[in-house]
Amino acid sequence: MARRWLLSSLERWVAMVARNAWLTLSLLSLVTVLLGWVAADRFQMNSKLSDLIHQEGSWRDDFDAYKEQFPDLVETAVVVVSGTSFSAVEQVAKRVESKLREQDAFFRAISAPQNDPFFRRHAFLYLDLDELDDMADRLAEAQPMLTAVAEDPSLRGILSLVADAVENEPVAGLSTVVRLLAESGEAVVDGHDPAVSWTDEFFEVDGIQHRLILLKGQANFGESLPNSEIMSRLRALIAELPAVEGISVRITGEIALAHEEIEATLDGVKIAGWVAVVLLSAVLVLGVRSAKIIAATFLLLVSGVIWTSAYAMLTVGEYNTLSIVFLVMFFGLSVDFAVHYSLRFQEAINAGGGNVIEALVSTTNSVGGAIAICTVTTALGFMAFYPTEYKGLADLGVISAGGMVIAAFLTFTLLPAYYAVAGNIRPHVVGLPTGDRLVAYLIRRRGLVLGVLGVFVGLAGLTATRAHFDYSVLALKNPAAESMQMLRILQADDIATDYALTIMSRAEIDTETLEALDTVDSVVSPSDYVPDHQDDKLFVLEDLQVLLWSALEPVRSSEPPSGDDLAAALGELVEVLEAPATAEFDRLARVLGELQQRPAQTLLIWQTGVISNLLEELDWLREALYVDSIEFEDLPASVRQRLVNDRGEFLTVVTPARNVARVEALSEFVESVRGVAPVATGRSVIEWGVGDIVMNAYQRALAFATIAILAVLFLTFRNLRDGLLILVPLVLAALFTIAAGVLMNMPLNMANILVLPLIFGLGVDNGIHVVDRYHRGGDVGQLMHSSTPRAVMLSTLTTIGTFAALMLSPHQGTASIGLLLSTAVALLLVFTVFVLPVLLSFLVEPDAR
Repeated sequence: MARRWLLSSLERWVAMVARNAWLTLSLLSLVTVLLGWVAADRFQMNSKLSDLIHQEGSWRDDFDAYKEQFPDLVETAVVVVSGTSFSAVEQVAKRVESKLREQDAFFRAISAPQNDPFFRRHAFLYLDLDELDDMADRLAEAQPMLTAVAEDPSLRGILSLVADAVENEPVAGLSTVVRLLAESGEAVVDGHDPAVSWTDEFFEVDGIQHRLILLKGQANFGESLPNSEIMSRLRALIAELPAVEGISVRITGEIALAHEEIEATLDGVKIAGWVAVVLLSAVLVLGVRSAKIIAATFLLLVSGVIWTSAYAMLTVGEYNTLSIVFLVMFFGLSVDFAVHYSLRFQEAINAGGGNVIEALVSTTNSVGGAIAICTVTTALGFMAFYPTEYKGLADLGVISAGGMVIAAFLTFTLLPAYYAVAGNIRPHVVGLPTGDRLVAYLIRRRGLVLGVLGVFVGLAGLTATRAHFDYSVLALKNPAAESMQMLRILQADDIATDYALTIMSRAEIDTETLEALDTVDSVVSPSDYVPDHQDDKLFVLEDLQVLLWSALEPVRSSEPPSGDDLAAALGELVEVLEAPATAEFDRLARVLGELQQRPAQTLLIWQTGVISNLLEELDWLREALYVDSIEFEDLPASVRQRLVNDRGEFLTVVTPARNVARVEALSEFVESVRGVAPVATGRSVIEWGVGDIVMNAYQRALAFATIAILAVLFLTFRNLRDGLLILVPLVLAALFTIAAGVLMNMPLNMANILVLPLIFGLGVDNGIHVVDRYHRGGDVGQLMHSSTPRAVMLSTLTTIGTFAALMLSPHQGTASIGLLLSTAVALLLVFTVFVLPVLLSFLVEPDAR
């Protein structure tokens, strides 16, 4: 009764639309323009994890308390200066910090502890004892040069020192000085910067060194990219820095990660959208070969996307990094309606003598019920996450369900109006396989087919048991993004990790129990910011004071050398360099010979390059060697405030000992630390807590989708048998998709976890069309020779093309959705077109076949 009433209502509506086609098209055009303005004006994106998933629990309360007491430590951007030169990294990092502080009206909570003069002044105390001994050896070797420069702060003093040493033959300790002079001199000759980094000689750098500058900025959550102003200013600031060879300046941190995730999502939607259009066009041209049907399909697509975008902004109010995917998915899903309606109309108008209105009414009577049911079931599949705490997918469900209703409305409104204006559609035989011969062959051997299928189901089931859920948010992001690449580097170098745990307590906690855990690498409390073994280090510094006393006294007055003075000193050195026969001295002699041919002004340039940094380091030595032991209270206030708040609460940071990229290791780390310190919090705890929420949401969504869709099928077909038959391809596709994910090393994550409930919402459409058409013909043979298999094939291919286009997205969550959905829909096509008819054949009596 309900179905007859629905069909009757749809027929009357289509007839009215067809009779008033031009008015209908005009009204639709006007509404589309208005909704397009709404969609563009209110467009907004949100990538906050806290907004994507409704979070409740002690683990969330602990993080909120930490965020409230130490707000400057969360939601920050991090500028990372990297390089192999200690001096260059230090200079560039200070330059970056200075430029940031010039914009203090915009940037705040700027923190660069490594740039603080306090730590440079007390650098010796922060070295390990072995490192301090090595530095003491290098300073002892450099003592003659340092003394010479202290007595004559010029290039002349160094040249004279080398000349005296060579003349008196004790040249063993001059190798470093000779090498640096030769390198600097060659740079002058070649017209390059002759600056010598004596700092690098004092501070040996093993590999790449990083300096981190943390900051916060003014996010604008009213914009589609709320952190765009922060990122654009940071990128502009970095672009303005003078290039320094071997130095890179990159951005990471929560702000950068969130911003680049939205950028990746939007870029992915654009790429996937255009690719989907191309693939869709190819499938329609090859499969339909009717310009009118193709034009009608694209009119529906464009209008539907605009209407759905406006609907999303008016209801949900924003897109998130998951829900925006529907704009691309809409291409494949709405084409399903358009293709089934259009091909059935083409069949009806050519069978009915060319009367357009009668053909449209007949088409609606034939396929309208199936499309209406598909709208409901697909919407239910999308809405499966709505009752759960996973707001990100709940928003996708609301938007997608509305989009399916919009697609159905346009199918019964835009298409009839368009075809009423366009007129007759010429029939065209397309060589697209329907599989009728293969299906007939399978039916004749259906026992064997079901047996083989059972074996594969068993194998797929065993494989599927190895599937796991990766709840890491980082697994969704673009691995090629600057923020992700820099984060991976910092994690690999043990500089910083997103997975450290933070414990906030009234007093410093006992770290021994935590350090004893197998899952823990290190525990850093505020007291660890005070150097250890200070007495031993001060003894070493006292020895250095005695050794370097001649270099540490105030600089003796000396007349700055003129160019002629430098030329004379250079000439004296050239004369004595004729004797040594080592490669180092030969190299220096060649350079000095070339410099003798240059004007005196060149020597003054060379002097600046050689001396300036050395004089700076002499000034630093005069401070750094005469320091006293320090306590926590002596640390800079900017550092102490990030370790202990005004309420006297301390922060302790615990880092993992294992690679926590795998969820199992991360869970073990979080659970073991929280077993000792239940208030331990941080990003890893949030993801750990959210992971349970998502899994519970997924289980409820899958159960909801299955039960709701089965209920609709039962009400529609009035028997449980047809509903179960339609579900068979869905269950098979879901099982084989999980197994395929295991084989492709594609775990379920916080994005693609929607695939399984969605399989039921999407896959049920084809099953409904096939079973509905089967009942209208009463025979599998008639079913396979009708337009339905071709429509199923075409609509499924366009859907696969749309989802495959998502695989090109740089956003890994979107790409994984595309991969698994493409796999699932391809499997659905096989099981619906070939397995379902075999099952339907059991409904026919043997003598009727």
